[in-house]
Amino acid sequence: ITKGSSSDTDEKGEESGHDLLKFTVPFEAGGGTDIYGRFMTPYFSEHTPNNPKVQVENIPGGASITGTNHYANSVAPDGANLLTSSASSHVPFMLEQSSVDYDLTEFKPIIGSPSGGVVYTTPENAEKIHNGIGDMESTLFHAGISPTGLDLSTLLSYEVLGMDVKAVLGYEGRGPSRVAFEQGESNIDFQTTTAYNNNVQPMIENGKAVPLYSLGQIDEKGELVRDPQFPDIPTVKEVYMEQYGEEPSGEAWEAYTQLINASYTMNKVIWVHKDAPQEEIDKLQASAETIAQDSEFKEASLKILEGYDVYTGDDLQQRINNAFNISDENKAWIQNYLYENYEVDITKL
Repeated sequence: ITKGSSSDTDEKGEESGHDLLKFTVPFEAGGGTDIYGRFMTPYFSEHTPNNPKVQVENIPGGASITGTNHYANSVAPDGANLLTSSASSHVPFMLEQSSVDYDLTEFKPIIGSPSGGVVYTTPENAEKIHNGIGDMESTLFHAGISPTGLDLSTLLSYEVLGMDVKAVLGYEGRGPSRVAFEQGESNIDFQTTTAYNNNVQPMIENGKAVPLYSLGQIDEKGELVRDPQFPDIPTVKEVYMEQYGEEPSGEAWEAYTQLINASYTMNKVIWVHKDAPQEEIDKLQASAETIAQDSEFKEASLKILEGYDVYTGDDLQQRINNAFNISDENKAWIQNYLYENYEVDITKL
């Protein structure tokens, strides 16, 4: 890793900061997190003192764990090196996956962004579910990637609602899982915001699919609320209340809301080492605050950030604290759920 160079003062005697910011992205180039990181970098260059050059280094492997481990253990904590993470980095840390050698509490969040998702099904099954989940005789089939990735939140939503869903895992991405739905290999699916708007909404308009619920967002009070990008689609909580006449509770519900917080409300985060020089952390946080108010950034981010606002400063830190503050009991329940239902011992992965 090449360290960003820095100088103490410029010709006017003012602190000029680093000449290079390097962003570690623990995925292949071209994926969602890589696109997010590369979208952010020029704004950090523009709004950081000394207008440093920016460089992205992709370190793929282990569904983001390889690159995140590398950042934690091998990248200089000088304030010039940053990390771009996603839910694929957050959930394994929370659940103590054995291959995780990083501690997100040892990083300082600079800027974070939510994402969202919607579960949808066929019109026939939507009617059956509406008439009563407990009365359904047919099995629902979910085409997914892995029980430990973004699928986990959706699988837990089925658990909360008491839905009989058989998960067929091993698909190579959310695109192939959507195609499986289109071809009738599955009859219930979820897609994240942009993919839903671009690829599922046309199916809904053509009468080939019906939205069931959004995965929702966790607000500053820790409550599951409607996704601002899907204000007309009910949440899991609302569907549960309609079906059972009371609010959801219990271990599955607690696990679900915890995972939504870490996977969607805090979907993407840019971090710096916590033990970087405080003045460098302060500069990056100030840059993030300025970026969030940049009108050009707001306009350009409508597509890349799916229309969601970004979080910075104390608000971001509090949301991070809430997202990753999982109890031992909650963690153990999720670990046991994965083992009993999918024969996955995450502590040995």
